[in-house]
Amino acid sequence: MPHLHLSRKAAVWAVSVIIGGGALAWGGRVAWERYETWGTPACSWSLQVRGTASPAQAGLVRCYLRALASRDTAGLMVAAGYVPPVRITKADLAHSADARAGPATAIFTQNPNDTSSAWVDIIYADGARDDAIGLIDMNAMGGPSGWRMDIGTEINPPSGPSPST
Repeated sequence: MPHLHLSRKAAVWAVSVIIGGGALAWGGRVAWERYETWGTPACSWSLQVRGTASPAQAGLVRCYLRALASRDTAGLMVAAGYVPPVRITKADLAHSADARAGPATAIFTQNPNDTSSAWVDIIYADGARDDAIGLIDMNAMGGPSGWRMDIGTEINPPSGPSPST
């Protein structure tokens, strides 16, 4: 019987290693997702994601759509980039009803030349569209790392003639 006892110990040890390894892998994945989304608002909102989006980028667009659907200007400000400073105006709420129409589809395109920027096209359930909304990691603008959207109206736009090209 001693051989059987050793086999039980080995089986218990093997099962413990498998369960422990699985728990560590799951915990590592959760920790990595938290690291990837650090500094970026993330919300629960129904969204079909297409293209290559990081968890942070998809979470940001979910927050944007949730705030847009409820006409929550403070929520939109959280999603907005802040360099330069912006404010949310009536024009920024134009797709509010579209956001309430049902799950939207977000098509993400990463900038091949700059890992700190991307674009998202949003197709609302009712067929309305928002094309090429900019996404930027604010770290590239001198702020802390965290993705934001190019929404809102610049508070103090530069004055004077536009530079000629």
